[in-house]
This record gives sequence, structure tokens and C-alpha cells, in this order.
Amino acid sequence: MASFIDNFYIMDPYAPPNPGATLIRHDYVVNDRNNDDLIGGGRDMIDGVRIRAAYPGDTVTVEYPDGTVDTIVGVTFYLRDGREVFSPIDGKTLQDATFISSSWVPTNVAVTPEQMQLICFAPGTRIRTPDGARPVETLAVGDLVTTLDNGQQPIRWIGRRVVEGRGDFAPIRFRKGAIGNRRDLRVSPQHRMLVTGWRAELLFDEAEILVAARHLVNGDTIHPDPCGDIEYIHLMFDRHEVIFAEGVPTESFHPGDYVMAQDRALMAELTTLFPELKTAPEWMTARRVVKGYEAALIAA
Repeated sequence: MASFIDNFYIMDPYAPPNPGATLIRHDYVVNDRNNDDLIGGGRDMIDGVRIRAAYPGDTVTVEYPDGTVDTIVGVTFYLRDGREVFSPIDGKTLQDATFISSSWVPTNVAVTPEQMQLICFAPGTRIRTPDGARPVETLAVGDLVTTLDNGQQPIRWIGRRVVEGRGDFAPIRFRKGAIGNRRDLRVSPQHRMLVTGWRAELLFDEAEILVAARHLVNGDTIHPDPCGDIEYIHLMFDRHEVIFAEGVPTESFHPGDYVMAQDRALMAELTTLFPELKTAPEWMTARRVVKGYEAALIAA
């Protein structure tokens, strides 16, 4: 049973509190009880209570204590104990705030852990380029990066988000040599690494597969590494690519993870750069992506 911690407001955007109400952040454990990499009605649980329904695409607009106004795209879960809880799916971290307004969607559909979390590199991660390994934070749009399948490819888009590096946003640290990496490597929990070997071929009939970092945790050389605020960095190319971080193959940003999450501002930005996303929002992944229950077979 896969689980992670996420942050929530206790509210329903469909039946919101009055403007001016105080919203308090709560951290709850989310359990994907059937390990299918989908969080929704049925056996899945939040805070130990089964989920009745999930509505991704709801929004909540709030004002923070410093006067900043922000609109958060999220998912509202209806729980069997009568609570309605809202969690972000746009990469933001909730804070205590004052409620302004909300919007809601009518469609009840499960969400993936990727929608509720981030897929990106931590600062300091060295990315292979034609000019050698460069820290990810020094790269710019147009710079060439070495890919496994398509030679040198220019970066088309770079995304950055600052979050608190704790709970479900705590980076996963791969100690030097854990997967052949030349130095310690830190990525977000949902960032996928390329895994090869006989297990991949025997279990999935694939020579190479992509596995989320959180599914590779062994409690020793691969483990969560909580920290304070951390800036996560995404790199996007003309297609989903396998690139090299600290010498090991890993994925580039896959737009479907956010487009499906209905991050409207990001979707607008990306469809300007990549018009094909308007008609094909889910790009093919560079390799087969292994789900949580499948990844458990590799670790066994």
C-alpha cells in the first residue's frame, strides 16, 4: 500500500465558506490502498477515512497574511465521514490564508500521485551537456542537453517552483553510487529514473522502464531527505526525453503530468510554445512508466 503526506484545506469549493473565512492548512496521509497509482473513490483513504469522490480542477482563491492573492488549482475529495478536503495539483504548497472565492468542476474522476506532487530536479544536480556536466540551475532555454535517444537537444522550456521540502515534497536522495550516480543526486519523489536489467525484462518484457524515485527508496542508499524551502526545476524538450543527471539516465519534464491536472496558466504557456498539445495533451513517454504495485516487484 503506497502512501504519502499532502496538504489540505477543509472546505468544498462547490459549497464554500463566506469570503473572509480563515482557511487552515492540514497535513494528512494519503493511502493508495490498491497501489494502482490512482487516488479516488473506493478503497483509497485520506486521514484514515475512505474517499467517496474526487473532483480535480476545482480552484480556490486566497489572500495570504502578506497581502498576496493566489489562485490554487486543486482536487476536492469527499470523504466517507462527511468531510470535504481540497489539495493542490498545480505544484503549490498550501498556507494558512483568508478565503476569497472558488470555482468547481462537475466531473468525479481519480487523480494520480503525479498530479498531487512534482516531477523535477533539485538545485545542484549536474545535467550532461555537450560542454560537460552543468548544474541544472545554470541552464537556460536554448541550451543543448545530451539525450539518450536523440543526441543533443535544445531546452524549450524551464519551470521553477519553490516549495517546503518536507512530507510529500521532500526530495529523494540517491547516495553516490546507489544507481551508478557519480555524486549524491536529489530529485522530487515522483521524478522517474530509467531502470534496466533482468527484472525489467522478465517482469515487464522491456529492456528499460521508468520508475518514480519514491518507489526506489530502500531506507539506506535511497531515502527521503527533508529540508527547508527548495526550488525544484523542470526541463522540457520537443518530446519526452531520457537525459543524464549525475551520470545516470532519468526523465525530462512530461507535460501531461500538469496538463491533465488542469493548471490553466501553465497550460496556456506550454500550448503557446507547443501548439500540438492542444490536440494531443498527453505526449508519449520516452519509456514505459511503471506503477507503484509493479515497482514493488522490482524491489522484491
